[in-house]
Amino acid sequence: MHKSINLRLTLVSTVLLSLAGVIVAFMIQSQASYSVNSCSYLDPLIVDIWAMVFAVFLILEGYLDIFRYCDYPLKKQITKSIRIGIGFAISTIHIMQFLHK
Repeated sequence: MHKSINLRLTLVSTVLLSLAGVIVAFMIQSQASYSVNSCSYLDPLIVDIWAMVFAVFLILEGYLDIFRYCDYPLKKQITKSIRIGIGFAISTIHIMQFLHK
């Protein structure tokens, strides 16, 4: 396959996986916010800050790898897309927790 087609397929799959991660994290976190027993809302603010730092790291490092190896097919890039999706899911959870505090 051509280099730009590989990159385009990888970016589209990354966006779709990230969107799915955000939606699932939002749905799970929305249900947890109704529960009084949810201990993660009682964590100190620093936990949310560190989680956001690590989430941003996962996202940026994943995109950097995708562009660094842009000629690789989607099959070899999928773990990077998953890493980025996990980063977005983590950031969604901790943004919601931060807003709740």
